[in-house]
Order: sequence, then structure tokens, then C-alpha cells
Amino acid sequence: MTAREQLIQEIAQAPDFLVEEVLDFLLFAKARRNQPALSQTQKELRPFALCAGEFTVPPDFNDPLPEDILSDFEGNF
Repeated sequence: MTAREQLIQEIAQAPDFLVEEVLDFLLFAKARRNQPALSQTQKELRPFALCAGEFTVPPDFNDPLPEDILSDFEGNF
């Protein structure tokens, strides 16, 4: 069985909400393939240090975060 045949068989058995999601993804993937890739020469590089002088990095920037903030990041609510 080819991948196309297997996909058609799976779609025939899938609920409508899932078929819509698969269709959205397929259309996205097709559109993405049709876009030309940006090469390094096509990209406009951002100038270095755009925000120079606009803010100061505090001396404790690299210090560990407090436990209450770490627990929020780690999902320990």
C-alpha cells in the first residue's frame, strides 16, 4: 500500500475535526514548499548594537533566579 493510499484510508476513518486539521497542515506544507528559500545574500542583516545606550544590564544579570520564579518555569505551581 502506498503512502497516498494509506493516508486516504486513514482520512476516511477520521472524524471531521481531525480531517480539517490535516487539510490545514497539508495546505500549509504545500505553500511552504512553493516559497523560495531566503539565502544569506537575500536577507538584510540587522545592524549590530541597535539598542546601545538604551538600557543597562544589571550586575546580577547572570545570578541564579529566585526559587519562586524558578518553580514557575519548572511547572511547580
